[in-house]
Amino acid sequence: MPKFKGRTISHGERSEENMKRAIQDILDHKMSERAAAERYEVPRTSLQDCVKAVKQGQQIILKPILGRFQQTFTPEYERQLCQHVTDLYNCLMPLTRSEFLRFAYDLTEKTNINHRFNKEKRMAGKDFFLAFKKRNPDLVLRTSEATSLIRITGFSKPKVDQFYDLLKLQE
Repeated sequence: MPKFKGRTISHGERSEENMKRAIQDILDHKMSERAAAERYEVPRTSLQDCVKAVKQGQQIILKPILGRFQQTFTPEYERQLCQHVTDLYNCLMPLTRSEFLRFAYDLTEKTNINHRFNKEKRMAGKDFFLAFKKRNPDLVLRTSEATSLIRITGFSKPKVDQFYDLLKLQE
């Protein structure tokens, strides 16, 4: 029989209501931090941190923040960024992946948003792009096709006028 019992509370699975009750009972001196943590099934260290913050008059977040890193852009800002890229695509100026990553880096620099992008390359990374693409599956990034020299030289005012003159004759 093992001596060690596993944790009874999984990381991030605590109830906000239970945390509020535990904090209130501690502040009202009804029970100790350890007893409140056991009774309300909340992590003791998280409870201690919240009680300390309340006593110092700081704002507390009862919902746990999971993970080490936070998303660079807010959902609203990200929606606007996606809309801008879509507008560029509709104006026949699609962004390539590297242009998009540079654009995201420049945007964070100009708006003073904290980021973890590569400052030497001055562009966002592969992980940012994959996560952004996963959150915004309708995003379209394509490489423009090269236009041949013959098509470029053939698209001039005299050639276009000649085309329309021939078109009028056929009607």
